[in-house]
Amino acid sequence: MAEDKSVDPSVQFQEWVTQWERAVDEFSNRVMGTDEFSKSMNQMQSLQIEFQKQFGELMARQLASFNMPSRDDIIELSEDIRSLDRRMAHVERHLEKLVAGTKQGSSGRPKGPARTKKPPSETA
Repeated sequence: MAEDKSVDPSVQFQEWVTQWERAVDEFSNRVMGTDEFSKSMNQMQSLQIEFQKQFGELMARQLASFNMPSRDDIIELSEDIRSLDRRMAHVERHLEKLVAGTKQGSSGRPKGPARTKKPPSETA
C-alpha cells in the first residue's frame, strides 16, 4: 500500500517562505558586500545631505521674502529669551535679599526710610 502523504498547506507555505528568505538574504549579502554598493550608498548619502542643505537655504530665502523668521532666527530668539529670563531671576533674587535686609533694622523693628532732615525748630 502506498503511503498517504497528505501535505499540510500551511507547512508548505512556511517552507516556501523560509526558502525565499534564505535566497533573498544570500542575494542581499552578495550585493551589499561589494565595493560598488558601498560607493553608491556613500554617493546617495552625500546627495541627500546636499539636498537637505539646498532645501534649507531655499526655505530660508523664501521665508525672508515673506518677511517671516527662519528656523535659525527662532532658535537665536529663544536663546536670547532664556538668557534674559536667567538674568531677571538673578536680579529678582538680589532684590528680595535687599528688601528683606531693609525691612528690619538692628532692633528687629521694621526700618523706615533714612531721615535726612531735622524737624523745624519751634523758636519761631
